[in-house]
Amino acid sequence: MALYEGETEVFSETVEHAREELAAFPTVIAQYAYRRAAVDALLAKHGVADLPLAAVAGRGGLLPPMPGGAWRITPTMLETLAQARYGEHPCNLGAPLAQDYATRWGVAAYIVDPPVTDEMDEVARISGLPALPRRSVFHALSQRSAARRAAELLGVDYAANRWLVAHMGGGISVAAHRCGRIVDVINALDGDGPIAPERTGRLPSLGVLSLVQDGTYTFEQLRRIILREGGMWAHCGTNDLRVLERRMDGTSCCGKDGTAGGGADGAPPDAHAALVFEAVAYTIAKELASLAPALLDGGSGTGCGEPAPADTCPARIAGVVLTGGMARSTRLTERLRQRLEWLAPVVVLPEVEEMHALASGVLRVLRGQETPGEYA
Repeated sequence: MALYEGETEVFSETVEHAREELAAFPTVIAQYAYRRAAVDALLAKHGVADLPLAAVAGRGGLLPPMPGGAWRITPTMLETLAQARYGEHPCNLGAPLAQDYATRWGVAAYIVDPPVTDEMDEVARISGLPALPRRSVFHALSQRSAARRAAELLGVDYAANRWLVAHMGGGISVAAHRCGRIVDVINALDGDGPIAPERTGRLPSLGVLSLVQDGTYTFEQLRRIILREGGMWAHCGTNDLRVLERRMDGTSCCGKDGTAGGGADGAPPDAHAALVFEAVAYTIAKELASLAPALLDGGSGTGCGEPAPADTCPARIAGVVLTGGMARSTRLTERLRQRLEWLAPVVVLPEVEEMHALASGVLRVLRGQETPGEYA
């Protein structure tokens, strides 16, 4: 939760919810009152309850595909999220919570760049099977915010350049940003992409089918592994990159929960941990590089279907942007820099500025710079 006055952050605070506490709820929407109580406690702690707010923004949820930008929260949107028609995820609570507090203050509520932001080129939707078109589900809010920040640091216009961006957290999403539009996405929620802390990333399709056919796993077991128990967790029993690096260095051994324990300082360097680390870095770099053709657009184009002069949208890639919690690892970002700087300058932004991105999106609406979408 954060409070902004214009572009200035007044405060920002994160509340961690224990996995075992959340496990007591049968669905995400059933967590609503529990999470609202946490927000109420923060409001009271920071003395926000009586401030004259201008608007409230919430994290977007799993909705039908929609363009990026700000969207006004509507009853239809809330109904869709409550019924989890497009999937269960904690982000489904962002809009209901925002609407609740906006109603209390008598102001409008919005979501900005939801994870279902879909601006993909039509050619990027085609898979090898007509019944399974590729979908756009990714860390849109983080990605667009990081790319805009990278553009500021490089002294260029985000919307007039081409970018490769990776959000690296528990899940890793990779996307191609062409002249203000995100034209191709590697969708980790569909089991695609690089090896991640908890997700398997891309797997051999026939091998996956065989694991179900021969009874090694049920469909639901394998789905859980692909999305929550794969990747680093499956190989090394941890989803914490810091733990993996300590094992590589032989400084400590840690348990599955990422806390100290299970061994003593001075343990020998773990060669398997080092190999898994390299595989994570390699697959992130490979997925980023694989999207370079999406930025060419036949040599021209704004990303909006209109030709662009070369001087307004140059064909070169302006930057490779790395953000998310894993970007705090200097070892990882340096390995990625070594593999990717031949494409473009690598910009590392370890702090995910999603709260600022939400505030900025709503400010553009309040200032008349953007017209919000109306979800119907």
